[in-house]
Amino acid sequence: MNELWEQARQQYRQADTPQELEFAVASALRAGERKRRRYRGLRRSLSASLAACACFVLLVNASPTFAQAVANVPVLGDLARVFTVSQYTVEDRDHLIDVRLPALDLAGDTDLEQRINTEISTRIDQVLQEAEDRARDTKEAYVATGGDPDDFMPIIISVDYEIKCQNDRYLSFVITKTETLASAYTEHYTYNIDLQAGREITLRDILGSDYKEIANSVISAEIARRSEDPDNIYFLQGEGGFESIADDQRFYLDADGTPVVFFEKYEIAPGYMGEQEFPIPLPENS
Repeated sequence: MNELWEQARQQYRQADTPQELEFAVASALRAGERKRRRYRGLRRSLSASLAACACFVLLVNASPTFAQAVANVPVLGDLARVFTVSQYTVEDRDHLIDVRLPALDLAGDTDLEQRINTEISTRIDQVLQEAEDRARDTKEAYVATGGDPDDFMPIIISVDYEIKCQNDRYLSFVITKTETLASAYTEHYTYNIDLQAGREITLRDILGSDYKEIANSVISAEIARRSEDPDNIYFLQGEGGFESIADDQRFYLDADGTPVVFFEKYEIAPGYMGEQEFPIPLPENS
């Protein structure tokens, strides 16, 4: 496992960096939102870290185009890199699946690197399988109730990622899974890494022991401010409204290293309000 990953790492680091790398839209869901060149036909190999690494080595060796693509990735000094390890599209009568999956290269910290990469591949493999099962069940129910199979609208499943913060201290990125049939349902998976400490970090690590009180105060005040606009509606406390962040509250770090707490669509407000994000200013002594 380590030898295989090291081989991929070395070949990846030695590749010439192109001037520009763009990815283009392949999914109808993302038409007009992403403009990146597509590399189609990659087989899904996410069930285990070994399979993902083996796939990466094969592609780097066999495809100069892929090798060039993964060469141009964000570089954080000599500390860390994030690159697209797998990208593919599957389209049939039941669903359209569009995936761009990241992996980490953390120089000198192979344990953390391997743990996070394995977690990403395992988690995304699971959510994709669950989404495919729902697509199959939905079509079977549609046909069983008299629907014409040819009229069935495929379910659109998209997985992508975005780097939120990258500097000599922190690396923060978010993986987003969107599933669309009659409406869109989105889930986010966040990864926040302290590169100097060599570990994932929490809001407590950034805001201190009073992190809940700090975040709750900021979020409550901001909800009140936003609610002054009659177009902004939030659920009431005791009726699904915001009361407190969770112990494992999802957040990311923005470009300045400020933690941004976010809530999924429908979590604290009606669906039309979309996802809700709340930057939490750092304590003055941090």
